[in-house]
Amino acid sequence: MTPKLMLKPVDDVPADSRVCHYDELEEGAKEEFPTLTESTGASVDCSVADGLQGCDLVKYTNYYEVSVS
Repeated sequence: MTPKLMLKPVDDVPADSRVCHYDELEEGAKEEFPTLTESTGASVDCSVADGLQGCDLVKYTNYYEVSVS
């Protein structure tokens, strides 16, 4: 099954969130992330989903909440 990734911009960052910075992402996730910020949900390669699995939020141009299903 292909994972589905959703990114949601957020204004508030909870203190207990695991925040990853864009430049710390694995290469596959880093390549796809800019495009994914513009979609409402996209099927992604497992390597991209795995690269974001340890993150609650990613700091890019804004903070984005990461949801993988």
